[in-house]
Amino acid sequence: MMNDITCGLCGEPWGFYYLCNEMSMGKREKLLHGKGCPICSWGESDRATGEYQVKRVRSISRNTDLDPTRYSL
Repeated sequence: MMNDITCGLCGEPWGFYYLCNEMSMGKREKLLHGKGCPICSWGESDRATGEYQVKRVRSISRNTDLDPTRYSL
């Protein structure tokens, strides 16, 4: 999807508009830094395998005007 940011732990896509306008700043920063999302209970659920970190950074690079190096591991 266009403008989706991928959760680095479970792979769930999140719309960039939603992240910027509906999610609190603290939760948004956690998601952008690869620490999970509400779907994977911030890394606590079985869905949180952590295999999506590269996809997360690529989605930030391709779908936003944010600096991806700020959010890389």
